[in-house]
Amino acid sequence: MDRDEKGNDVPSEVELLRLAFPRRVFTLSQVKYAEDRIEWLWKNRELIGGLKFTEEPKVLRFFVGRLAPASDWPQKLQAKFREDFGDSL
Repeated sequence: MDRDEKGNDVPSEVELLRLAFPRRVFTLSQVKYAEDRIEWLWKNRELIGGLKFTEEPKVLRFFVGRLAPASDWPQKLQAKFREDFGDSL
C-alpha cells in the first residue's frame, strides 16, 4: 500500500476484496451467475498474476494510476475460461 524511504513497495499485511451490489436491482439468477464465476476464479486463482504501475501519480496512486499485467497471465486466464465455458458470454 505504501512505499518505504527507498521507494520500494511495502506489502500489506492483509489483502481484501469487497464485493458489493444493490440486492434489489439484480435477480436471483444474476446473483447465482456472479457467485458461480467468482467461485470459478477462486478455483483458478493460481492463474492470476500481478500488476505493475505504468503511470503512478504521487497522490491517490491506486485510484488514478494506470496498471499493466506483470506477465502473460490474462491470456492464460482467458484461455482457461474459454476451455471451461466456451462462448457462454
